[in-house]
Amino acid sequence: MQAFFGTFTNKIDAKGRLSVPAPFRVVIQSRGLTSVALHPSLFERCLDGAGRDRFENLTLKQEDSFRPGTRDEAADLIMGDLRDLALDGEGRIVLPDEFMASANLTDQAAFVGAGWKFQIWEPGLYAAAKQAKRDRVVKQNGSGS
Repeated sequence: MQAFFGTFTNKIDAKGRLSVPAPFRVVIQSRGLTSVALHPSLFERCLDGAGRDRFENLTLKQEDSFRPGTRDEAADLIMGDLRDLALDGEGRIVLPDEFMASANLTDQAAFVGAGWKFQIWEPGLYAAAKQAKRDRVVKQNGSGS
C-alpha cells in the first residue's frame, strides 16, 4: 500500500474548498477511491484523514454488541464524526464548517503525511506541534544536536 508522506500547504477559498495535494490524491486513487475520509483528531488540534477503506477496516475489528463495555470508544467517536468528502474535478474537497472550527482553519491548511493516514493542520499550529514533537524526540534520545 502506498503511504502518505510530505508536507504541503494549500489555500482554503471562501467556500471552504481545499485542494488535496497531488501525491495524496495518487494514494487515494491507487485504492480505487474518489474521496477522502476526514474526522477531527481525538488527540491534536487538526483533522485526521485517509481513504474510506481505512475506516471500513476499523469497523471490521469491532464486535457488534448491545452490551456496554464491548465497544472501542475511540472508534465510536471517530465513526460518529467521520465524513467522506468527494474530490471534485480539480482535486478539491469542501471542508464542513465544524471541521474548519475544530482545527482552527481559516485561509490555509497544511497537509502532513503520516504513513497510513494524513493530517490537516492550521499552518501555525502545525509549526508549534512539530517543534514540540522535535523537542520530545531530542529529549528522549538524550541529544541536543
